Amino acid sequence: MLILLASSSNAQQNEILTRQDKKLIINKTISLLNENYIFPARVSSIEKYTSQRLKAGAYDSLNNTELFLEALNADLERSGNDHHLDISYSPERVRQILANEKNEKDGKEEKPTAEWLQRMQYENFRLRKLERLDGNIGYFYFLGFTPLPQTKQSIVAAMNFIQYSNAIIIDLRDNGGGYAETMNFMLSYFMKDSVQTSELRYRQENKIVRMFTPSDPMINKIPDSIPLFILVSNRTSSAAEAFAYALQQNKRATIVGQQTRGEGNPGRLFVINDQLYIMIPTAEAINSISKKSIDGIGVIPDIKIEKEKAYTEALLKVNCLLASKTDIKELKLLYQWQVPFLENLLNPEPLTQNIINSLIGDYEDGRKIVYENGSVFYLTTKGQREKLDYIGKGVFQNANKNWLRLQMPSTDKPIDHFTWIWDDGGQPQVVKKVVNK
Repeated sequence: MLILLASSSNAQQNEILTRQDKKLIINKTISLLNENYIFPARVSSIEKYTSQRLKAGAYDSLNNTELFLEALNADLERSGNDHHLDISYSPERVRQILANEKNEKDGKEEKPTAEWLQRMQYENFRLRKLERLDGNIGYFYFLGFTPLPQTKQSIVAAMNFIQYSNAIIIDLRDNGGGYAETMNFMLSYFMKDSVQTSELRYRQENKIVRMFTPSDPMINKIPDSIPLFILVSNRTSSAAEAFAYALQQNKRATIVGQQTRGEGNPGRLFVINDQLYIMIPTAEAINSISKKSIDGIGVIPDIKIEKEKAYTEALLKVNCLLASKTDIKELKLLYQWQVPFLENLLNPEPLTQNIINSLIGDYEDGRKIVYENGSVFYLTTKGQREKLDYIGKGVFQNANKNWLRLQMPSTDKPIDHFTWIWDDGGQPQVVKKVVNK
């Protein structure tokens, strides 16, 4: 049924829009901004710009909803200087917003429609990956902060899974934000209860609301001694930015990646028509420590690196940190073992022809090293082939045995032996090369 819904939505999104349709969408947008936007002084410039664009025919060739919204959203952001102004297409989300508004008007709690709940469950509440990495490092990747009443059980299960990790990496590189209540709930895993995280200034009567980490018996606190790394990118936005910024300002986490989008002010979703809704910031958020807003700026990482390398960089920093902290020999060796592999992933050292020529050949007891089809292979005494991946500085990782590596004595001249080294620090094994006379 969900597949059919998606197909139907795509077809509707590509329906032809008339000039009048576009005008009505723009007019409704301006009306909602005038009533709700935290920065009302900006609305006149938004209205003037979009009206001029409509009058000049800038949207005339954009005849379906998808293309029109892409252009209109860019114009809203540009003229309002606000990345958070965004119109989206989703009939099912519109129905949920209308249900929320009715419940609010009737003094009832927000409750998802059956349709929207099914969508969230199908999406697993935007929770995507949970993993225990080598060295007992916890990794949690999710795409958004969905409503807490429905998501809470899954979040608790996920956090319980990684609570005994030696270090934790939370991946927000593709996280588009969501509900502040859910964000604060997750902050409470890493911060004390009742810590003020932000101050919200609302437009109506200049009302001030202070946000605090909640106290909840379901939360098992993660000790401050457990290193926490947060991955971010230029796609990280809204509540995800607030989450990372709060932990950074409280010196509880190291932020790794790219500067975030700068959608720092919270807001609400408002219905434009039966297919479209708009996100409008309705409050200005000020961090309790920095006394600043990240709106239009974003979170500046502690370690700046491309999005694609942020995960590896964080793993490298975690392994180096854990190796320096532990007194347990086996763990120290394990963390140290990961370092050269991760360093080479970040800055690969090429496998040169000189290295290949130095290494290939016959070795004692019938062993061989050959180079075929762009790869290096080790042939055991029994003739079994094992692929060797170069990880730099004359070291090769056995592709099938991640606990075993081949180390060359030199990479710039012919060698007469190589050495097998083990991740547990066991006695290295020297294997001599056979010299053909």
